[in-house]
Amino acid sequence: MRYSTEYYIRLCKEQIEKRYFLVEENALVQRNLELLSQKIEEKTGVSISLSTLKRIWKDDFKQRPQTATLNALAAILDYKDWQEFVERNQDRAKRGPVRKILVLFSVFVAACILLWAMIFLLSGTKEQNELLVTGDINFSAKNTELLGVPSTVIFNYDVSNVEADSFYFQQSWNDKLRKLIDPDGQAISSIYYESGFHRAKLIANRTKIAELPVHILSDGWEPHVYYSSHDVTPLYFKDEDIINNGTLHIPARLLQEKNIDFSEYFYTRTVNSRKFNVSSDNFTFVSRMKLDSLQYSECPWMSLIVVTDVHIFQVRLQNKGCEHHAYYKLGEVQRGGANNDLSALGCNIYQWQELVIRVRNKHATISINEIDCIEEEFKEDFGDIVALIFVFERTGSIDYVSLADGNGTTIFEDDFN
Repeated sequence: MRYSTEYYIRLCKEQIEKRYFLVEENALVQRNLELLSQKIEEKTGVSISLSTLKRIWKDDFKQRPQTATLNALAAILDYKDWQEFVERNQDRAKRGPVRKILVLFSVFVAACILLWAMIFLLSGTKEQNELLVTGDINFSAKNTELLGVPSTVIFNYDVSNVEADSFYFQQSWNDKLRKLIDPDGQAISSIYYESGFHRAKLIANRTKIAELPVHILSDGWEPHVYYSSHDVTPLYFKDEDIINNGTLHIPARLLQEKNIDFSEYFYTRTVNSRKFNVSSDNFTFVSRMKLDSLQYSECPWMSLIVVTDVHIFQVRLQNKGCEHHAYYKLGEVQRGGANNDLSALGCNIYQWQELVIRVRNKHATISINEIDCIEEEFKEDFGDIVALIFVFERTGSIDYVSLADGNGTTIFEDDFN
């Protein structure tokens, strides 16, 4: 028996709700969909608008969601793409009629458990997942600044002043890299496979109780290939000739030699991680970039990320006609094309585009091909710039990069010659 795409979308929604607690009292909560949209952007690089998520959660299937949207929904559930989600959930779909027979019994059992739990809580017994902190929490590392990947960092911790049901270590934003730790232990090691500015976390139950920055420095430009933002060990190129004729570029020939599956969705991230000693309050970043012609989706994209001590600045360019998916983040201000006019971020991304981010006293300007198109004021202090990242759907090319401080002094420059 074949099941419709709509059936699998509903199944995917159920799993997302179960994992991320998106439904409260059987009602759709907008703030949770907003958080989901942000999480999808962080993990997959795909920007899904709030209005699109609302239509999906209201079962508005007048038009089938784009493949990129379905892939992103599957990715935050740790599936490689939508096809894998469907294939791995076919058995569950077959069990659907049986589940309907068991619904009433399950509801009855759930009601009994709920009644028992209420009596248990009202009796004054300690609530499950309760978190109690009675003193200092120690979280440190022998070295939080290393050169090159892979790099192993030894973390020391002391959670003796925390009462919780479970404790975890997470090496970065990626919750797939979360691991259970012994509350009576003192040390844990973690291996990093990508240079950049990572934020390791200690978690008690579901609450972050400590965070530690880990800066993995790169030896120049470091490219990686990902099939999903949840990939633990991405494919990276070491001692490969990726700079030729004044451009940084990963050719299709090299991807084929690395056995990259061109029938699958993948993207490349190229990182330059170092201590630039440039404040994010005052800087000018200039780049020239373009996407290669290895098109996969209907709305190809490329993105520029400036990483700071605290967070990121980001600009996502879309091919003409796909400005709905455009996005930028300047300081704490972030806007998507679904609810804003970001037509200026739509261009022919298969041709060279000069993208400039200019910040003066927290007044930020985005310029494309010498035309100022977006201006924002932000307030938060994001610290110094610690990494530059280019992200391309499939692959792209870079032929110029420069970073200047607030006085106009060029701190870093690369023309790849």
